[in-house]
Amino acid sequence: MITTPPLIWNSTQTLTSNACIDLLDSGLLTPANRFLARDGKRIRESMLQFTFQMAGGQGNPPACLGNAIEWLHAGSLVIDDIEDDSHSRRGKPTLHREMGLPLALNAGNWMYFRALEQLLEGSLTPLIQHRLLRQMIVTARRCHEGQTLDLTARVDRDEPKDFHLIVREISRLKTGGLVSMAASFGAITTCSHKILRNALSRFGMGVGIALQMRNDLEELRSLVRDADENVELRCDDLRHARVTWPWAWAAQLTEPDDLQKLIALLAQSRTSRQAMLDLAAQLVCLVGPTGDLMIRSRIEAPLRLLGEHVVDMSALQAMRSMLDQIIKPSQESGVERSTFSCINPPIERNPHDDSY
Repeated sequence: MITTPPLIWNSTQTLTSNACIDLLDSGLLTPANRFLARDGKRIRESMLQFTFQMAGGQGNPPACLGNAIEWLHAGSLVIDDIEDDSHSRRGKPTLHREMGLPLALNAGNWMYFRALEQLLEGSLTPLIQHRLLRQMIVTARRCHEGQTLDLTARVDRDEPKDFHLIVREISRLKTGGLVSMAASFGAITTCSHKILRNALSRFGMGVGIALQMRNDLEELRSLVRDADENVELRCDDLRHARVTWPWAWAAQLTEPDDLQKLIALLAQSRTSRQAMLDLAAQLVCLVGPTGDLMIRSRIEAPLRLLGEHVVDMSALQAMRSMLDQIIKPSQESGVERSTFSCINPPIERNPHDDSY
């Protein structure tokens, strides 16, 4: 597993005043490093490690690659939390609630540039650096395009028939793109053949989309699990009427009138905690099993195909184990085991149907 070391600021580069160094440390460097050190899945770093080995790389990939990926991802989380006005991230207050919006916004933007800078600090050849930089710049630009869709689309305003197309494009541009980039980095660094690079990139895209599916579904499940707890609910997707995978599945699994009943609950949930919990329970009951099936199929079928291209099969097996944390739900919610009354029961679908 790649570990990202703390950023060490060389004060002789630009700053000579101890007072300025202290201000920079307290207003940027220390908070940024603390945020980066928060526990997370590290799926992207793991993807880099395994694809590097599968492409024939020996040992660990250059540390600058993992650092660049994590700085870019961290920056995107800081900005995303600001735009959603989220209260918590990985069990702790979001950066903008911890240090104020102006400093957090500055830190998030700074992380993007720090990510690019990392790719220039290793011992990579100029050609490989160029390819990595181009990949990261394009990925970051596309993430912002996906974020535009995410912020603009609304369940209570867009047509249900468009939910799937919208959320698939958001997932492809954002989470899918970041994981695809991490997978590509491993192959680019080893100068692998274009066929293998493309295969790993496609696989990373599929894993990223599955990861977004899992995140969307688990946010709802966490609401149901915490229903009886006196805790603040993390419910950004419902609070902002985001078009997420559970809504896309619900639009395909229910009749139009039944879907409108769920959307009506969404309006009530803005002012009622109980209405939000009821909506989360309805959605989990309706789409939970289907969602788990879709997530599994998004990963397992491409894994089998990827085995035809890789050099190191042991790395492929290790990746299978790592991806179990996406395939398996963190904990089944009670409503999926109980007699809770869904609007309609879940419908079994072909997991290879690309309409999902």
